Amino acid sequence: MVLEELQKRLFNATLEETDLYNSKGHRISRLYINYGVRNRKYYTKAWFEVVNDRLTVFVNVAAKKKDQGYARYTAERYKREIEKQFFEIINDCELERRKVPLHVRLRDDVPPVHEGSMLHQAEALRFMCSMKVSAFFADGGIGKSKPVIDLCVSRFLVGQIKKVLVFCPVSNTGNFWQQIRTWCKHPGLEWKVVGTESMSSSSVTAMEAYHYVDSETQLIIDESFMVKSPISKRSRYIFYCANKTSFKVVMTGTPIEHTKDFYMQYAMLSELITECHNYHRFERKFMIMGGAGGDEVIGYKNLDYLVGLLEPYTFQLKKEDCLELPSKEFIELECDLTDRQYDLYQEQKESLIRLIASEDMVPVHQIFGYLTRMHQIACGFYKNSLTGEIEELGTNKFDLLEQTDYEDGQTIFFCKYLHEIELLSRYLGPSKCAVFTGRNRATRAEEMDLFRRQERQFFLSTMGSGGVGHNGLEASSRLLFWSSSFIMIHREQCIWRVDRLGQLRPMEIIDTRTRAGIDAKIRKNVARKIGLAEEFRTAMRDKTKLKHFVESL
Repeated sequence: MVLEELQKRLFNATLEETDLYNSKGHRISRLYINYGVRNRKYYTKAWFEVVNDRLTVFVNVAAKKKDQGYARYTAERYKREIEKQFFEIINDCELERRKVPLHVRLRDDVPPVHEGSMLHQAEALRFMCSMKVSAFFADGGIGKSKPVIDLCVSRFLVGQIKKVLVFCPVSNTGNFWQQIRTWCKHPGLEWKVVGTESMSSSSVTAMEAYHYVDSETQLIIDESFMVKSPISKRSRYIFYCANKTSFKVVMTGTPIEHTKDFYMQYAMLSELITECHNYHRFERKFMIMGGAGGDEVIGYKNLDYLVGLLEPYTFQLKKEDCLELPSKEFIELECDLTDRQYDLYQEQKESLIRLIASEDMVPVHQIFGYLTRMHQIACGFYKNSLTGEIEELGTNKFDLLEQTDYEDGQTIFFCKYLHEIELLSRYLGPSKCAVFTGRNRATRAEEMDLFRRQERQFFLSTMGSGGVGHNGLEASSRLLFWSSSFIMIHREQCIWRVDRLGQLRPMEIIDTRTRAGIDAKIRKNVARKIGLAEEFRTAMRDKTKLKHFVESL
């Protein structure tokens, strides 16, 4: 109806049906308008289409290959011009559209197509097929990828989409491709998998993703906690991509650490879900702000109302509700610092206390640099911040290994720092170790396969590289944290590598740590399920609290 009404106001506008279908089996319409240059070198197509629950302008300028830059720029300029001229009409359509509840407008009715699914996977698929947008929050290790891939196949078979764009952690792109090859048996469906981190580190990747997605695309944001910040570059670029299609899924095992983390993940689906068109409105509506500068979240409000807004689009799965997994035993082992470690640790700590006492305002990055060096010293090495040289300090953690059964079968080691991987590899024997870090991206998939095939006894990885989204590590039932991350979510993600579908043996989760204050603080925060980084940020707002925080380390 919107396009038909708009056609009445225009000369030579053509309403045509595409080869795409909506959930009722009706063809999706486009209203083509007469706009832009048309000659031997360039041809412009401009049209209106209802996408992402909005009347949306699309412009495509076709040109010879050497003129692609000009064509892209011209298309973007035409789009801005059309939106400006049609502003009142688009606004009228928006007001008319809002008379229908949002959850009704975003409802869908796609027949679910799947094979070999477990009951909880089939339930998740049915829910996602009932909505154009959805948030799939499920504990790690229960098989989230399969129902989402099945959703794409289901939409493809009814003619809603022709391609899929997946955002996932760079370290998980290979694994997601493996899942696609396993569960998608339709070669006509086109896939593109992009590393989430690449959207901020590579402008070329960001532009390619933006121009790839269109109204015929299903968008998947895997591990969506990585785009929870409304001000980060990667979040904004992925948000721009999300606005170009109607079909979207965000999925993760750890959706929130705080209520504020809801905003961006649901904004990717639709800005209208939270009834807040920007983060500042969300902050005013659902957060209580305080602190010295009035910029500290000290509480939350209207939570029942927020939950009611999010509920129609959210499907949650807890591991204990859908899987019967073997038991987990948690083991904690502690040791003292070596003399050299202790001396350097105290030196850094006292230097930081003096800095806080002497300066009115100490930059956050400078304080965090001290904390990082203190943690590295506790982990057995010291990196000179000026020269970059590394001094190995020795560590008593290797004595703790002898209290475990690490040589009985396969063992997974997770570390905070890359240099710890080198120390462990030397101790365990390089020929026995499969290494998975950011330094060996070209070969790390092969390393992981060697561990899966039991051709390597030990799997060594940093928490950031190997802790997210990888299948197959359940070949081992023993996981050892050689050191811990400041961020709580990293630990949970690592544990889910073994505590997952396919695990058949009782699990051992072992923590080795020193009695240094920073390790003790991390241990306490793990028990309270609070990240050390978050406690540090809170202390930063008060100089006295910050001093007490450092003194307690």
